[in-house]
Amino acid sequence: MFPSPFYRKLGYAVWLIMLIMALVFYQERAFFMDAGFQLFNMINEGSIQIYHYRFVTGIPQISPYLLLQGGAPLWILGIAFSASYILFFLFVYHLLVRYLKNEFLGWVLILLFTLISFDAFYHMQSEFYLGLALLLLSFGVVLRFPELKKKWLFPILLPLLFTVGFSHKLSLVFFLFLWVFFWIGKKELRHYRYVLFLIMFLVIAAIKSIYFTNWYEAAKQVGFQNNLIAYFPNYHTLPSNIIFLKRCLYYYYMLPILLLAVSVFYFYNKKWMKLAVTWAFFIGFLMLYNISDPTAKTRFYSEVTYLPLSIIVSVPFLFDLVPFLIKKVNWIPAFFVLLMFLRLASIAWNHQTFERNFTWIKDQLRHSETLQTNRFLIKKENVPLDTVLMEWGVPFTAMHLSSLNKPKASKTLLIMPDFDWYANKLDSTNLFFSPFHKTITNKELNNKYYDLEKAKYREIK
Repeated sequence: MFPSPFYRKLGYAVWLIMLIMALVFYQERAFFMDAGFQLFNMINEGSIQIYHYRFVTGIPQISPYLLLQGGAPLWILGIAFSASYILFFLFVYHLLVRYLKNEFLGWVLILLFTLISFDAFYHMQSEFYLGLALLLLSFGVVLRFPELKKKWLFPILLPLLFTVGFSHKLSLVFFLFLWVFFWIGKKELRHYRYVLFLIMFLVIAAIKSIYFTNWYEAAKQVGFQNNLIAYFPNYHTLPSNIIFLKRCLYYYYMLPILLLAVSVFYFYNKKWMKLAVTWAFFIGFLMLYNISDPTAKTRFYSEVTYLPLSIIVSVPFLFDLVPFLIKKVNWIPAFFVLLMFLRLASIAWNHQTFERNFTWIKDQLRHSETLQTNRFLIKKENVPLDTVLMEWGVPFTAMHLSSLNKPKASKTLLIMPDFDWYANKLDSTNLFFSPFHKTITNKELNNKYYDLEKAKYREIK
């Protein structure tokens, strides 16, 4: 706990500001990429969307799903979808600081979403984020009852860890980091029950890896293995290494600053084990991602995986450096305020990146008057990908944006390198082309939200 309630109250204020931002920028969040895809499918299928066994993603879908059942308009569903993620994290924060009495872990959760977040606030749909929040909650329970003797503890921890383990394979890295870090720093955790806690999660991770690896994760593993061989042993030549350093300079600047501060503190105080653990997990996880995505060309997509590096930096910062500094200087409250102001202002300013994307999509949909259709095709070579960011989510974003005020105004836009797979379907007037080589008929669309009138696909040159 901090020595003053100021930090706890500031934390609530930060979540309130992020909630307001989620409401103001709900379109940029709920209609973009994975979130837009999930919302589109939820509306048409009338069910909560869960993919790749990552069932934690169902939690923030509960409120928009209930509103969908009640017939709420699209803009209400979008607002609810956007807000529900912030409300979920706020709830976890409240449990940590109010009931588990761990304000430091509460602030780790805040820094997870603010320290280097630039695009991640808008690319909101990631099971990884949700799982990491529950991982921090799990360790909040452990630190609140470090002897782990209460009979109800493991029955609570088991479903939490299952949810975390199935949220993302890389959650194992951060479980191990937190487990080792607190084992080093807290003597009261050095008992067999804490080891049992570790074994329990390792078993869950093994079950997930052996029996529940889907095609998507399998493809990622193959890509990683291929790059591991291709760049061996010259991993220092990975282009993503330089890209990450440049992004640290322009966007993630607080990450190296706090990492350096923590390193100097550990070095000065001869805390060699914590220094080694912090750097080993930081470099190790960074290399895991950089090898799997050696070009890291899409900033928002890379940030999903870079974001958890904040945990590796903020845990030693909050649990060791901040308590030391609070005793020595009186400017720490001001530092927290300025840090949050800087990061939240940066996140809000960056909404322009996603607004440009939406503006471009809307401009293409205006071709309906000249091409006399509501279905459009554009070859990928003719698309400014620095504006569009990633093309596969565009059909769903276009449907949301065009249908927002009037379902009969629904329009869609497909961007592909070529349209060979769709060639024998171009004369159809009642199909929605999915980017996954799939078609959806007008009857399969929920026409209360997407009343896509009959028309043929036309190419925008």
